[in-house]
Amino acid sequence: MPISEEAMQLEIQSLGANGAPTLGAAFEVLCDQWRAGERDRELALHLLFLAWYLNVEPAHLTGLDETRVSSKELPGIFNEVHDWLLPDGAASSDAEALYAAGLPARMFPWVLGDHEVWTARSESYRLRYRELAPDGIAGSIFEGRGAYGEYYGQQARVAGGY
Repeated sequence: MPISEEAMQLEIQSLGANGAPTLGAAFEVLCDQWRAGERDRELALHLLFLAWYLNVEPAHLTGLDETRVSSKELPGIFNEVHDWLLPDGAASSDAEALYAAGLPARMFPWVLGDHEVWTARSESYRLRYRELAPDGIAGSIFEGRGAYGEYYGQQARVAGGY
């Protein structure tokens, strides 16, 4: 089953100048799907992003409610989803998944677990993703995909970026 409509609407509500801090609620919906045993690439990409983003941005911007989801749980969830999405790591042929896991690991490896492990993964993911997409990932593939798409779409448009 793909990402739920409820989660997508919560992600969309967070966007723009008047965006609401609804990403924490979107994360909870996606976690419920994941914990119910749903496994879907799009669900994994959004959950991976939110597990990282909620850990690096303040709660007043994201809406993370520490009484419902502890920020201490976020690295474990990121790692669990990562291991499902990229079981072969840098041998993967999924450029988007390599990008979605590698970019946050490059920016904030210490929030994902072992700093050295995530720094090395980030570099190997970057090299592999660039083999698959030598000119970089197209920002257009992220259009219409909620906060996940908005964030990565902007990053993909950075000249010479990850």
